Amino acid sequence: MTQNPINTQTWFWLFFSLLVAYIFGLFVPLMNEDASHHANIALHMVQHHDYVNLVDDMGKDYLDKPHFHFWLSALSFNIFGVNTIAYKIPSLLLTILGLYATYRLGRLLYNHHTGLLAAIMYASAQAQFLANNDVRMDAILTASIIFATWQLVEAALVSRWYNYVLGALGLAMAFTTKGMIGFVMPCAAIFFLLLYQRNWKTMFNWRWIIVLLLWGLFISPCVYCYYLQYDLHPEKVVRGMSHVSGVKFIMWQQNFERLDGKHWGKGHKDYFFFFHTLLWAFLPWCLLTYIAFFDRLTFFVKNRFQYFQKAEFLTVGTIIIIFIIISSSGYQLPHYLNILFPFFAIITAGQVMLKHETNRQQTLKNYLWVQYFVIAIVAFLLVLLNFWCFPVHQYWAAGAVGVLMLGVLIYVLVVEKALLTKLVAASVMMASLTNVLLNGNVYQQLLNQYQGGIGLARVVNEKRIPKQHIYNFYHHSSGFNFYAQNLTPFVSEDDIKQLRAKGEPVWLLANPDSKSALAKAGIQTDTVYQHIDFGITRLTKTFLNPNTRKETLSEDYLIKVK
Repeated sequence: MTQNPINTQTWFWLFFSLLVAYIFGLFVPLMNEDASHHANIALHMVQHHDYVNLVDDMGKDYLDKPHFHFWLSALSFNIFGVNTIAYKIPSLLLTILGLYATYRLGRLLYNHHTGLLAAIMYASAQAQFLANNDVRMDAILTASIIFATWQLVEAALVSRWYNYVLGALGLAMAFTTKGMIGFVMPCAAIFFLLLYQRNWKTMFNWRWIIVLLLWGLFISPCVYCYYLQYDLHPEKVVRGMSHVSGVKFIMWQQNFERLDGKHWGKGHKDYFFFFHTLLWAFLPWCLLTYIAFFDRLTFFVKNRFQYFQKAEFLTVGTIIIIFIIISSSGYQLPHYLNILFPFFAIITAGQVMLKHETNRQQTLKNYLWVQYFVIAIVAFLLVLLNFWCFPVHQYWAAGAVGVLMLGVLIYVLVVEKALLTKLVAASVMMASLTNVLLNGNVYQQLLNQYQGGIGLARVVNEKRIPKQHIYNFYHHSSGFNFYAQNLTPFVSEDDIKQLRAKGEPVWLLANPDSKSALAKAGIQTDTVYQHIDFGITRLTKTFLNPNTRKETLSEDYLIKVK
């Protein structure tokens, strides 16, 4: 007889511990690159009451990602005000939807407990926390993809009318978040499910045409906005291109540009990039995911893909095809892997629960030792970050909650006897502890102390410096613009002289190079505020070492011209 599955109370507290870590993440300032850049596009929508055109904080037409993320952010700004938490709320809410969809899909493909385990694996993945912290499109895209996949699978297996409608809606949400990959991936998943089942009748069911038509209807507002912004204005020059068709771009070119990589500065392909990215992105489950995937793949190959009722090829097939696509891309970033997290979670949960249900105690013990190894490495890095690189001192809330979670983790490791419960609870508590300390301490210090733009935005707000008189002088900071809630224009030396000749006050956002250029132009200054700055999205050993950190730092300046 197998041991009892994890009880409901344990599930509740494990999910709650993860929620606490996610809530800490809501208060982390935005990174001064994509996150604040995207937030400013939504801010432009709100300030200009323009929800059609995508325009960034430099006044440039934004031709890359579609509207859904920006619409959600703008809606949140209108409800909760323009602030960090409001920007992050849509991603967190969609993440919760994605967790529920993962649970439901895992339950459909396996059983209730596998669905719960898959959901908690997805929720505790390290890069999923990051996607809700450094908010871009990834959390929304992943949630939309798994929601669409769940609904399409239910439509195939149960064939209720609303599953087709919701499946089309999920496909539209994913498409309007990041283009055709959001449409292709759920369709590939349902294809592999039906292909393995040899379910030709369902595969060629006429109702899929209804899904396609509904998808076209649901994406039409976004596509029409592209038409209005670009197709009606062939004179616009975007990324060095004129006569741009927005409709053609979003329906076809966008994802192929990424695959080609030429427009994005990447000239080579690393076919193993995502294999080693998985090792940190899907912590603490990464090693078990490798084991589960190759075990399932071996099973299918040995049986020559013969159909077994309790087996599913949806996860394996989807992982393979998406891995091939993103690994062959000429432009590769770690967050491309996020869309596979629910599928990694389902296949890993299915493997773990299979060993539990078949009473494979020795295998579960081996899995537990794998997790001990992962936990030990993460614990070492966590101590290094929080006691040497960025010591916990003023962030007492994170320290207090971290101590509580550490106590629970130790209790699980020492007292808990059930193998499955210990494996899951120890892994989840380690993920929760890690991200409470990262979100509550490390990121707070990094993003508050070492982002000059954000520090100077606080000066603007505290000193009540008139924002309409602030300009970028050969320097730009998306973080400054968002936290000052001012889409700051650029000026040249001649512009500055003309403005001062008219008697208008001039404040300049500058870096050391542009500050020197100001002096060379003979422009005299009055008040100067400064704040240390570092490109925190590219951490280095020299920066992480407190003894050598000063060598890596630069300065941002807010300068008043005489």
